[in-house]
Amino acid sequence: MIPSMHWMQRRRRYKEVDQLSVLQVQCLLAYLGYDPGKIDGLDGANTQRAVKAFQADFGITADGIAGEATQKALRHAVAYGMPERDAEDAPAAGDKPSPVEAEKYLQADGCYHIPRGVDVRLSKNLMAHEVHCQGKGCCQESIISKRMVETYQAIRDEYGEAIEIATAGGSGYRCETHNREVGGASGSLHKVGCAFDMHCRDKAKLLRIVERKIADGEIGVYSTFIHVGVWNRGFVNRFNGK
Repeated sequence: MIPSMHWMQRRRRYKEVDQLSVLQVQCLLAYLGYDPGKIDGLDGANTQRAVKAFQADFGITADGIAGEATQKALRHAVAYGMPERDAEDAPAAGDKPSPVEAEKYLQADGCYHIPRGVDVRLSKNLMAHEVHCQGKGCCQESIISKRMVETYQAIRDEYGEAIEIATAGGSGYRCETHNREVGGASGSLHKVGCAFDMHCRDKAKLLRIVERKIADGEIGVYSTFIHVGVWNRGFVNRFNGK
């Protein structure tokens, strides 16, 4: 059976640029306030509608296809913000969930317990989908330390540009199953929501900031990201990864 041209176009839709998968495109759209529907890695009608809305706002051809120009624009928008628009075109102040909404998921252990599929704003620059467990159907909720969220935001404020976690292939929370799948340490701080793998444009600058901010936790320097964790042990464990 010969594939239809429509099917082949859909297959090519996200092959033009290999940096971002459909799931990553959906995450970036959601972060920017464009609703792709369920974040499931599928190029459905809601995702295409969100891509078109983003393209129109960014001033590029609104065809619903996240090709090279659109993926570059998404990364630029996350790092530097969207182009300025007239006041009547700007989104309403309540369009994005606020940190207050996240507080209903905060439990006595000092962690947010956020159900799978739920996305809320944890801080000014951090959405829950960026730190959800990336395992496939292995857990029902993600556990994210409030202290880790606050640490991330302090680092992000000083760095001044986008710092990606799950959208760049890193880890926030990992359940026991997913931690085993990726070869994580049995005592990994990811398992208790106290560690993020941070990707950014200038890793050396980020590392300098992290070393100033982390006085009680762990810092792991890897080839493509910096692992940052927090704990209450009174010292910093610094290591180099692969």
